[in-house]
Amino acid sequence: TSSVTINPTPGVPATSSNSPVCAGDNLSLAASTMSGATYSWTGPNGFTSSSQNPTIASVNTSGNGTYSVTATIDGCTGTAAATLVVVNPIPAAPVAASNSPVCSGQTLSLTASTVSGATYSWTGPNGFSSAVQNPVIANVSTIASGTYSVTATENGCTGVAGTTLVLVNSLPAAPVAASNSPVCSGQILSLTANTVSGATYSWIGPNGFSYATQNPTISSITTTGNGTYSVTATENGCTSPATAISVAINQ
Repeated sequence: TSSVTINPTPGVPATSSNSPVCAGDNLSLAASTMSGATYSWTGPNGFTSSSQNPTIASVNTSGNGTYSVTATIDGCTGTAAATLVVVNPIPAAPVAASNSPVCSGQTLSLTASTVSGATYSWTGPNGFSSAVQNPVIANVSTIASGTYSVTATENGCTGVAGTTLVLVNSLPAAPVAASNSPVCSGQILSLTANTVSGATYSWIGPNGFSYATQNPTISSITTTGNGTYSVTATENGCTSPATAISVAINQ
């Protein structure tokens, strides 16, 4: 006589994973517990493992595909179970830009290059945040100066931030204007503005008068020079409020 043992074929293990994952994340594979079983995993990119629940650290997109596992009990190997894994790529860093430098009170426009299918997240000085690809900040102030960062997120994967440096210049103070008015027709009218360090000046007045000097003069002025003269100071591309003075030219 001979005693014969015929072992049953193990069942198919239930499989799962934490897919989809992003490139650089850890991929976790899992097989259901079967008493007394050993496991054998195979998958893309030459992957093999004898762990029940293996992990692939810092998986890349070549890890996309089907992973299979078999259970072996008492020398008998069951049918393989499979799970499909998706490893999404990390979006490229958007190219960030702006219309900086701008002046206090103007509109700051931020832009990010288009990443197909992506959503965006901006952060910046003074608690700024926005989910718009190209946000704008109206009536910006000097506290908005600094570095703005933007990330693109696609299929749940967030890329490296793109950055842009923004400069918001303050407006110069309105110049203090004066003249030697009143003067007589035929005399010299002298206009003066106080010094604003680094500024350029712009004067306008009656009879089409305009001048880009801090302290202009008008020789042999006539009565058509009567009226209001205004001056502004411009520094770092930002122009101050105008200061106006009234001039009298007597006949």
